[in-house]
Amino acid sequence: MPFFSKEEAFDFIKKELGANPEKIFSDISSEPVAAASLGQVYKATLDGIQVAVKVQRPGLLELIALDIFVIRFLADMTQKVFKVRTDLVAIIDEYAERLFEELDYRKESSNMIKFRSLYGYMEMLYIPRVFLEYSSKHVLVMEWIEGDRLVKNSAKAMQEDVSLIEIGVRCSLVQLLETGFLHCDPHGGNLIKTKDGKLAYLDFGLVSEIPETIRYSLISAILNLINREYESLAKDFNGMALIRSDDLDKEISKISYAFFETFDKSLSNFDKFTFQDISEKIFRLTVNFPFILPPYFLNNLRAIATLEGLALTADPNFKIADVIYPYIINKLLTNSAPQFQASLEDFLIDAETKKPNWNRLEALLQDPEWTETFSDQSVSLSDTLLNFIISPTGNFLRNLIIQTFLELSIKKILSFYYLVEKKIFFNFRKSEKNKNFQKKKNLVALNFQNSEIIFPNLKGSKIYNWNTFFLLARACFFSTVVVISEFFFKFILFFFEFFIEKIPLILNFSVNNSKK
Repeated sequence: MPFFSKEEAFDFIKKELGANPEKIFSDISSEPVAAASLGQVYKATLDGIQVAVKVQRPGLLELIALDIFVIRFLADMTQKVFKVRTDLVAIIDEYAERLFEELDYRKESSNMIKFRSLYGYMEMLYIPRVFLEYSSKHVLVMEWIEGDRLVKNSAKAMQEDVSLIEIGVRCSLVQLLETGFLHCDPHGGNLIKTKDGKLAYLDFGLVSEIPETIRYSLISAILNLINREYESLAKDFNGMALIRSDDLDKEISKISYAFFETFDKSLSNFDKFTFQDISEKIFRLTVNFPFILPPYFLNNLRAIATLEGLALTADPNFKIADVIYPYIINKLLTNSAPQFQASLEDFLIDAETKKPNWNRLEALLQDPEWTETFSDQSVSLSDTLLNFIISPTGNFLRNLIIQTFLELSIKKILSFYYLVEKKIFFNFRKSEKNKNFQKKKNLVALNFQNSEIIFPNLKGSKIYNWNTFFLLARACFFSTVVVISEFFFKFILFFFEFFIEKIPLILNFSVNNSKK
């Protein structure tokens, strides 16, 4: 859209604020310093403070209403002609409602105040102040922020930009998954690097509020997507209000397979995983399945994908999964909410064996340190995991680890016991007592489910991987002591039993020799 004139803009300010701009501001630029389809921005001075004066385009409401009417008509025609199963008209209606809200600058003012109260404590972020007494429905006066746009050409600047963009990604995760209050338009024009090296957010017209239940499902969905658990991902779509329960029940197997076909190849090459790619593939699925795409969901995808795009511009090797995955895991390990614990149990416990998923535990142990959100502190996921295991919340995992550790250790002891017993008795005639002993031993083997116990092939057992053993030794010291004590106790009992059994044979052998 073309610029609207200074006279038109200043008349609009006078109409909205009840006074000429020259009387309100000691100085105001004659030309806009920035412009967009919704309005223009002027630089001014208010009580010695530099401010940005955002003026909405006159007659904008009527223009947008006409555009929405045309788009809604086209969406209805598209849905009927191409038999698209997603309700496109409902999506347009929701977007129209949000867009009309965005046209009210009083709503944007309240968004800024709330955003500042929620995230103002973060050292590396800056959220500008808003001057409510000089703002109205169509005029917004906010603090002017001096800075540079992200993604510069020099190597040093690009490195600094990537660090700030990573902070932006983490901040978006906090907004998305913790507070549920998300800035949905973090493009290059709305994110700037301040003179003191902080990341500043601008333009708070497009903000999503996400209910707590949906946030839990989002965390579970990201985890299931990365771990390629497609049936669980389909259920998460229901939790995120992206598909109705009735539709999910009818088509869960088809949806799960479609997720496999759509995502598995991308996820198998984790180095090339991008949110932009995932977003595009989700949109393609809407043609064949009755997905609902509420504004909050599309805005969330847009926000993360935009930040990812900025980071990739500065650093082609940037991997958003390296930021998201540790954050999600740390969130699950440090939050005791029942919904988080359910996701964590699904992640850490093998669904088939009901045992700890050793591969994932080992991966967490080997994970490098990552920088905690908005601070210079480094957090080790292995330490976080170990702290979780010894905490009351981690009781379910601790008990499973101890149980598995004891079972496998007993298996190892029984395997050794079997080998020693077989070797010792190989050249001896089996007595009735020996046969009874053999039956008892077989019974023990059955109690541990078949001959796996008596096969001494323990090399492949996950429990004896050094990383896992390190985990167990630190997290389950008591169980380690118990197992070692049990080993020696059983070893002593075994030889005691052996000598007790063999004493009659030895005595009998001695008597026979003496008679000779």
